[in-house]
Amino acid sequence: MKASLIWTRVSTVVVLVTTVFLMSAASFVAKAEDLNAVYQQGRAAYYRGDMETAYRLLSKVAAANPKHTETNNMLAYIRANYQPKDNTLQNQYAAVTLPKVEMADVTLTEAIEGLRALSKNASGGKVMPNVIVKGEELGQRKLSLSLSNVPLTEAINYVTQLAGAKATYDKHAVILTSQADTITTAAETK
Repeated sequence: MKASLIWTRVSTVVVLVTTVFLMSAASFVAKAEDLNAVYQQGRAAYYRGDMETAYRLLSKVAAANPKHTETNNMLAYIRANYQPKDNTLQNQYAAVTLPKVEMADVTLTEAIEGLRALSKNASGGKVMPNVIVKGEELGQRKLSLSLSNVPLTEAINYVTQLAGAKATYDKHAVILTSQADTITTAAETK
């Protein structure tokens, strides 16, 4: 009778250990499948050219499996050839909301000066956009604009669109170039 009682307890322990082992194995398989899904998403983003998303996803895979060769190769390429966008200036400008923008038949240069003054007032003197207009002819283009409750970045975008220009956010300034210059430069680089 004592032997059967011991045998019952041993078999109960074996069943519990087996159950715990199977549950942890199932959890491991689920984590591996999730990691593979993250890898596939990162790989797809990489081949689409979305390097920011690819870097974020593939970094998670590399943290979980540092010896995954394909992930390490893609991350090395991204680090060597991709410069992440510096959105701090754009984010700073987007935080400023201009209550009212009214401009009638002004040049692009005058419109930019007006946006600087409106931004200074709206931000309490903290934010005055730095804008570089490339080309004398571009600065003389006329435009009219009427907006209300718009972020500074959107106001800059509307002004540049109306002037037929393109805005590029650099580290310290917004650079406005003629769209014709942008098309010519793109054609020359091909």
